[in-house]
Amino acid sequence: MALQLCILGIDGSGKSTVADTLPMILAAELGLTAGSAGETFRVCAPDEDHLAPGFEPDGLPWMARRARSLRRLAKYFVNRRRVYPFFKLAQMLCQDKAALRLTNRRGVGCVASDGNALLSTLGRAANYLHPASDGDAPAAAPADARPALQLLLRGEPLPAGRDDSPAWGETRSVERALRLLRSLGAWLPDVVVLLDLAPQAAFERITARGRAVDRHENEADLAQARAMYLAVVEAFRATVHPGAAHVIDVEERTPGEVLRAVVEVVRPHLPPPLPGQGEDRPLGTTTTRLTPTSVWAKAFNGRYLFGHFFPNFFRGAWRELLFPCAPAGKLLLAEGYSAEVMRAIYDQGERPRGFLDRAFLDYPLHRAVYDRLQILTAHIEPELERRLRQSEAVTVLTAPSGCAYDLFRPLERLAARAPELLGKLHVVAGDLDPQGRLGQELGARAGRLNVRLSFWRGDLTGAEFRDRCAAAGPYDLALFVGLSSWLPKPDLLRHLGWLHGQLRPDGLLVTDCFTPAAYALSGRYVGYKANYYTPENYRVLLDYCGFDGPAAEVVSGRDRINHVVLARRGGVR
Repeated sequence: MALQLCILGIDGSGKSTVADTLPMILAAELGLTAGSAGETFRVCAPDEDHLAPGFEPDGLPWMARRARSLRRLAKYFVNRRRVYPFFKLAQMLCQDKAALRLTNRRGVGCVASDGNALLSTLGRAANYLHPASDGDAPAAAPADARPALQLLLRGEPLPAGRDDSPAWGETRSVERALRLLRSLGAWLPDVVVLLDLAPQAAFERITARGRAVDRHENEADLAQARAMYLAVVEAFRATVHPGAAHVIDVEERTPGEVLRAVVEVVRPHLPPPLPGQGEDRPLGTTTTRLTPTSVWAKAFNGRYLFGHFFPNFFRGAWRELLFPCAPAGKLLLAEGYSAEVMRAIYDQGERPRGFLDRAFLDYPLHRAVYDRLQILTAHIEPELERRLRQSEAVTVLTAPSGCAYDLFRPLERLAARAPELLGKLHVVAGDLDPQGRLGQELGARAGRLNVRLSFWRGDLTGAEFRDRCAAAGPYDLALFVGLSSWLPKPDLLRHLGWLHGQLRPDGLLVTDCFTPAAYALSGRYVGYKANYYTPENYRVLLDYCGFDGPAAEVVSGRDRINHVVLARRGGVR
């Protein structure tokens, strides 16, 4: 049975970020399929995503859709204290039921929920009945929250004589609410983690978001809610299980450090990591044999037609049926997103294009890849020039390198105005290079620029390949582009951590991530396995691996599908 994990915390404590990102970390660290229920709903396996915002190949549980609608309503009424609790309670109930539904999907081993209907109601009851900001009650902790949990677990009524308690408010109202929740199928989680943050620090985080501040987002009400949450967690520890409730101080921790702490307290409650089950296939390809005939057969599948093609017809889906007819499309079917396919996308402006070429190149995913190249060259060129002018030697790692357009185009422009600088540069490039052509091509290009090049053919996740790269370091600049979606999550986390160790203290990582769009569904239906990260998620992953995630710069293309991320080592600005 899946472990139900509840993340609690006052506004600003980061519980939504933890709940949303934790499934990716658990899939990477423990090799299990994990989910989340909150502002977003996710199901992440170690080697691919099964559910993410904008990516619902198996559909979204009905209760999850209801929870999303009720969340919007609750947000609309957030400043009306007599109305807001009813919509918020309904939203939490639907969210809890959706969390249970997610456990039935694809062997999910853990679901992390942003709050819980019962525990969140107990934690916020004082805010609803006697808000401290109204002067109705002091921001003090209750003496004991165990009677409320005993009511939930065993049906015992709350003790009399507590009508004057500032934390509980009116005893009869609280008891009726708890019994109603119990009758509607509300449940308690297996493990509770409270992210503890001082009210003043929480309020500073809330105001730093640049959004309108809700009525209950003030220091008095935050202090009141924090006191109650601490009491609820202590009651859960005493009533349910002493080892099932944890409090983590998040005030001095970055998002990545908070996630590490959460993983450590949750790890004993989960099964040990599973051995890796990698597939013997190049990344960016599929085990399904793709031919024009097989693609046409898939195109006439009802799930593809009605689940993806017709709903996304005007978002580029119509172009997919022309891929078997376009030269670059045929290459894609044969090789996946190989260096030659990427060359066709990058070189699109150098020759006239016919209708079939445009159908392929203007596909949203391919347009995003082309935009990424423009973003990369625009940022890498000044970074390289600055480092070459300030240092006696500069070392750059690019893996997977592909044709290295993102590096050589800036170098060619730099050579036109300051050729003397390029003699200081050492480029270490690596790629699977299944055709065995890249090394010679890149070597010739580097030779024309007077750049020292070391090209190594191999798997960048392999120990031998990494040892060779490490011997040439440390690096001023590391490029890890185009592979984050294809790498299984355990390999991605290990590789980002390894890259962190290869950079100089002032080194820069240039990487990227993809968010799902219409293309993700078609890719799933033809057999591709992929992982999708929003810029916010990817920043947290980078922070988890030692980089300064919150300060990482993100630049997105016109369709906001691909996002270039520039991150420095933690603590370096």
